Amino acid sequence: MYKILAKTLFLGKEVIYMPSCHSTNDIALQMLKKPDTREGLVIIAGHQTSGRGQRGNNWKSDPDSNLTLSVILKPNFLQASDQFYLNMVASLAVQRTIQGGVDGQDVKVKWPNDVLLREKKVAGILIENTLQKNSIQWAVLGIGVNVNQKSFGLEKATSMSQAVNKLFDLSILFEKLIESIEYYYLRLKSGKREELREEYLQHLFGFQQFRNYRTEYVFSGKIIDVAETGKLIMETTKGVQSFDFKEVEFLY
Repeated sequence: MYKILAKTLFLGKEVIYMPSCHSTNDIALQMLKKPDTREGLVIIAGHQTSGRGQRGNNWKSDPDSNLTLSVILKPNFLQASDQFYLNMVASLAVQRTIQGGVDGQDVKVKWPNDVLLREKKVAGILIENTLQKNSIQWAVLGIGVNVNQKSFGLEKATSMSQAVNKLFDLSILFEKLIESIEYYYLRLKSGKREELREEYLQHLFGFQQFRNYRTEYVFSGKIIDVAETGKLIMETTKGVQSFDFKEVEFLY
C-alpha cells in the first residue's frame, strides 16, 4: 500500500505496513532491539487500536481513515537535554503537511505535542527516546493525523476532511509528511537550531497572545518563548513564569 519513497535521502526507504496493530511506537521500540535496524525505518498502520498519547491518553483512530505511523531516527548528535528539538521537527513537519492540504485554514502547533486545525486537535505526537550516557541514541517519532475520519469522541477534535469537505489520498499525504520530517530533521542536524526555533514560535498556538490557562488555578498568560529544554515561558500577572510538561493546561 505504501511504496518506498524516492524523493527522500534516507527516510522511508524502508517502510513496514501493518493492516492493524496495537501501537506503531511499540513495534518501533521492539525493532530497536534488532542489530540490523537502520535510521529512517517507518512503521505505518492501517488501523492502530491502542495508540498512546501524552498524559496516558489513547489515540482513537478509525480503520484506514488516518495516518498512524512511527519514524525511527538516530539523533546521536543531540544531548538528552536537547530532545525537545525533535518535538519541533515533528510538529513543524506535521503542521506543514496539514497546511498544504487545507490551504487557507488556521493550522497551529500546540505545545508540547499537538497540532490544531481551527483550534481543534487534528494531530498528536509522541516521541520516545533511548539514551546512551548523555546523548540520544535512538528516537521514535510517533505521529497520528486525523485525515478522513468523520466523527470523534472528543468535542475538541477534527480532521482534515471535516475542515475542507473532501477525502484525501493517504499515500500522497504520507509521502509529503515523510519528506517534511526529513527536511526539518536535516536542518536540525546541520545546526540550524535557531531557525528551527523561530519557525516553531511562528506557528505556535497562543504565541504573543493572552489566553486562559490552568495550573492549580486559572490564570491569563501570554506565551513569549519556548526554552531549549522545552519549557513554556509565559508572561503572567505574576511576571515571567516557566512551565514544564504537564504543569499547565490550555483552556480554549
